[in-house]
Amino acid sequence: MSYVQDWQAVQEKIRTEAWAKTVYDTLLKTTEWWVHHYADDPGRITGWGHNYFCEACGSRINFEREAPHANSCQSCDHANKGARFDQAWNYLYRDEAHKHVFYAGVLYRLTGDDRYPTYIRSVLSFYSDHYEQLQVDVPAGYVGKIAGINLCDAVGMIWLLQGMEMIKETLSTAELRHYKSHLFDPQVELLDSHCTSIHNIPCWMKAAVGMTGMFFGDHSYVERALEGPFGLLRQLQEGVTAEGFWYEGSFHYHFYCVEPFTYFLLFARIYDVACKGMDEIVKRMYVFPAELVFDNGVFPNPNDGWPNIALTHYAGQYEYANRLFPNPAFEYALSRSYEAYYRQAMAYGGMIENSPEGWVQRLLFGKGKYAGEELLRVTKNYPASNICSLRAGKTALFMKYGLNTRSHAHPDLMNIELFDADCLWSHDISSNGYGSFLFLEWQRKTIAHNTVIVDGVDQICSERGIVEQFEPESNRIRAKAKDVYPGVDYVRDIHVQEGYISDTFEVISADEHQTDWLFHCHGKMETEFETQPCAPIGSEFGYQHLMNG
Repeated sequence: MSYVQDWQAVQEKIRTEAWAKTVYDTLLKTTEWWVHHYADDPGRITGWGHNYFCEACGSRINFEREAPHANSCQSCDHANKGARFDQAWNYLYRDEAHKHVFYAGVLYRLTGDDRYPTYIRSVLSFYSDHYEQLQVDVPAGYVGKIAGINLCDAVGMIWLLQGMEMIKETLSTAELRHYKSHLFDPQVELLDSHCTSIHNIPCWMKAAVGMTGMFFGDHSYVERALEGPFGLLRQLQEGVTAEGFWYEGSFHYHFYCVEPFTYFLLFARIYDVACKGMDEIVKRMYVFPAELVFDNGVFPNPNDGWPNIALTHYAGQYEYANRLFPNPAFEYALSRSYEAYYRQAMAYGGMIENSPEGWVQRLLFGKGKYAGEELLRVTKNYPASNICSLRAGKTALFMKYGLNTRSHAHPDLMNIELFDADCLWSHDISSNGYGSFLFLEWQRKTIAHNTVIVDGVDQICSERGIVEQFEPESNRIRAKAKDVYPGVDYVRDIHVQEGYISDTFEVISADEHQTDWLFHCHGKMETEFETQPCAPIGSEFGYQHLMNG
């Protein structure tokens, strides 16, 4: 089996379908820049990508590949100066270079142009020849060698390996031996030493280790990737709930976690490696989000992740999934990913760039039209994942009533999100980057969510919630969270009908407390009584960011 079954069919798509020609032309243009301008320097110090947020307004900074010290904010035009920003730029430069190794491999298969393998060799040779000189400046415990943190090293290795797979027949035995001994072997040892937990980061690291083993024919690396207490098999067995949701409870991290498994499985098909049941769990991980997405293609967004994530942002992954194990849920997801469903978002941390026409994955594996039948998505409780989806006609409500882990969690038990009549009326903003002041001062505060805050301070992150009553036929759930604050329990009882919600929120405590009921939504509040401005009601826990009180 090859990476792409029929390259002539891909060329035919480019010749006959407008969307494919647009994707190809964009791919060609962006890759040509790297072919002509790639120039790295071992003196560059790579830093933490999450630092690439404006110090003035908290927005993501534009990455300008030709301006290493500009670091200008697209939102407020502030020029961010200093090593923190320059080192983050260095990381982004290498991240882009890694992706374009893969893109160059694709273009080589489509054109036969030897300039593309030449670019790939230049990137591989730079790292192999300067590996010991490379420096990073990142938080302790996350130290990588090439791209800043160790996670980004793993992501980069996977892009490099996929590009190398495209041109493998052009690489000599001596070249392969050099790249393995001077780059990939030390990277395997570095990454494998950091795999010490069930978490999304080791999933990338172990996948990189295993794909290295498959590409270079080193079975010991494949074994190290699959087996052991923190190997890929255990990551899936312990990290994925019975319903198919990654245990950290974030749709972004769910997709981020399943992405390396997807590339690993494609390599396993190419190299005929048995994965011991991994396929079925990964397949379930792609079906699960399709059941919960709102009708406009936007996901509920609990816990950490990027704002406004939608099917369009993960279309590339669904193209891979549909290539590996075709499923009607994947066809539905892809029918809600392109053209009118396209939503722009920053490509960062593993998410692949996309456009209304799609990106390289659609070019390689996809098509112009998808089945798109309305996937049967009904009221359903997911007790192992501590979430519920209530649906009645065009009305859908998402509720989070518990946690499986504090990793990437927000203090917002009983948070809800509301979609009705083609509008997402109330949506969790999630988070926009761990280096942004807004992340700590607002996005990870209870006050930023649709729940109740007690005594003006954040909830204490609890564990699993309890479903006291669930009536799918009437779209109703009654859930309980214990000790949300010391001695304070929450019970939320919600009943959904099309265009109507009944919501009863109980705060149960033996003591008296101040309670603030929170609901963030589009529109303007109207009341039957007059309101007037008031003084700020707090200076911390997010209250300092309330406006027009």
